[in-house]
Amino acid sequence: MQDELARRKQLYRRLWAGEPLEQVPLDVRLVPKARHSVREQFLCAQKQLEVALEAAMATWKEVPSSDAIPAMRPDVGCSCLASAFGMEYYWGESDQQTPWVRSPLIGDLQEELPAIKKPDPEKDGWLPEGIKRIRMFAEAGEGFIPVSLLDAAGGLNVAADLLGVSELLVCMRTMPDEVHALLDIIEELFAELIRAGIRAAGGEENITTTDFPDTWFPENFKGHVSDDICAMIGPEMYLEFSAPYHARIFKEFGAGGLHNCGPNPCHNVYLAHKYSPRAIDLSDRYSHADLQNLKRSFKKKAFVYLLWDSGIEPVQWYRNIMETMAPDLIVIPIIPLPPESNPEEICKKLKPIAKEYAMRMDWGWQ
Repeated sequence: MQDELARRKQLYRRLWAGEPLEQVPLDVRLVPKARHSVREQFLCAQKQLEVALEAAMATWKEVPSSDAIPAMRPDVGCSCLASAFGMEYYWGESDQQTPWVRSPLIGDLQEELPAIKKPDPEKDGWLPEGIKRIRMFAEAGEGFIPVSLLDAAGGLNVAADLLGVSELLVCMRTMPDEVHALLDIIEELFAELIRAGIRAAGGEENITTTDFPDTWFPENFKGHVSDDICAMIGPEMYLEFSAPYHARIFKEFGAGGLHNCGPNPCHNVYLAHKYSPRAIDLSDRYSHADLQNLKRSFKKKAFVYLLWDSGIEPVQWYRNIMETMAPDLIVIPIIPLPPESNPEEICKKLKPIAKEYAMRMDWGWQ
């Protein structure tokens, strides 16, 4: 397994370097039925670790044809940065839902901004628990199974938690200086959390990225940011309120990845900044309609990790993706499957498509 892990890592290193490959990587995963609900896992680190470790090892053992690098994701919620500012979590009726935050913390940004101080990731909100879980997961992975860091949601997402989405969008127009000041505080906290998470994991060699994705990024490309809010704004606002803050993370930790479930109205400026991502991770459910636009904007500049979450059978889905995107844009499919779907057989059926995709690609980066 160590030799196979080395092979897979080298495959992704070559992908990120733009080298021609014999096959586009396939990230097919087995997702066993969890013995604990999402809420139980959030409230008990040991239960969350058990589920994550079982899933990682199941993919290794039951889907040997996959190119996935099984990893574990310690998770204390996508609003963990907001919780550090003092926002309270609450739970919905379903045990399979993640927690959310209650009503906005900031009523008047202009008036309350002077009193907003940067939290301490080692002391405030759910962040200390998250750092503890990173350490737990990394120790359990023994240097073989990497761990993600915490889901930090991204600067605008955290600002939306603190202000409310509608109020944030209004403030971006009416008091941009105050929004920038708030984003400065959020981004400093995010960077400090990343540094603390890397220490807890025992070094960058043990992490997937600096954010939540459990897809392994190569050395010098570990930086990752999230920006689901950019699905609601235009390119000009993205360049003002998103790109400069993402660039801080990319500059320090490597220009790795950007997450937005979709849609992608800002696709043509994702790569316009000096420090821009090499990979974009998207949900097919919300970004499928954008694929032709992404093909034009990303050609020979970036590639896409695309989560299969549609109703189309995965083999036909991937062939459709290949026919649409080759030779201009590489799409790495992330396909999570339950045991009863026989993921190893599906992976073997995907292999010829992945090889044809590689043969048809125009490789290399500008």
